[in-house]
Amino acid sequence: MRAVICIHSGERYALPLWAVRRVTEVSVIARVPRSPPALLGVMNPQGRVACVVDLGPLVGLKPRPARPEGRVVMLQRPRGDVGLYVAEVAGIESLPSDGEPLPQPLGAACATVELADGPVKVIDAELLQRAIDNLVEA
Repeated sequence: MRAVICIHSGERYALPLWAVRRVTEVSVIARVPRSPPALLGVMNPQGRVACVVDLGPLVGLKPRPARPEGRVVMLQRPRGDVGLYVAEVAGIESLPSDGEPLPQPLGAACATVELADGPVKVIDAELLQRAIDNLVEA
């Protein structure tokens, strides 16, 4: 499987390439009143309003504010534009098929694989979509 490798809070995560529409820079994010901390707000990339969600809480980390040097990974979704805020996008890699399940799944992160430059936690796209839907619809 080919995957987009993201770095967030010093950890490396792999998002299946088929689940990613594009990667964009962080633009102005408007906060949504009374929204959960993981929902950073909305932004308007390329004339379309998109919710921006912090990847951290979706993989078992604490929420963190978006920084201008971060990136937003826009996801392929059947409805509604959603982007994941990550600290950095390291590139696209082919993942080995022999991933090892995490002893305790961390949100949408369900397995780990070894790449040349270290371990990467693999994100299950369906679990991620469900978690985002629950967050955005709350």
